[in-house]
Amino acid sequence: MNNLNLSIRALPMQQLLPVRSLDELEHLVKESEVLTGAAGRTFVVAGADRPAYQVHADVAGFQIARLDGAMPYEVLATARELASHPIGSAMACGLLYTEPLPQ
Repeated sequence: MNNLNLSIRALPMQQLLPVRSLDELEHLVKESEVLTGAAGRTFVVAGADRPAYQVHADVAGFQIARLDGAMPYEVLATARELASHPIGSAMACGLLYTEPLPQ
């Protein structure tokens, strides 16, 4: 577990960017990968537990890893499958956020 990736959970919600669509999610992930040179981008779901996920764009879809669970796990989801994943559900409800990249 990477503490830098989990720091997103401690940020005030007003400092985070909302993610409202699949296209926006894909853009944010790729933007981060290009500008930082690191694979993926960290996202957080608003709520009491504020679970954090690392999402990496893959030719088949998205590699999604839950960062804060006792048993870290990773799944590969196509765009269609993303709708049934917690990230897709959070995005549909307006509860998915990411940290802005440094300027």
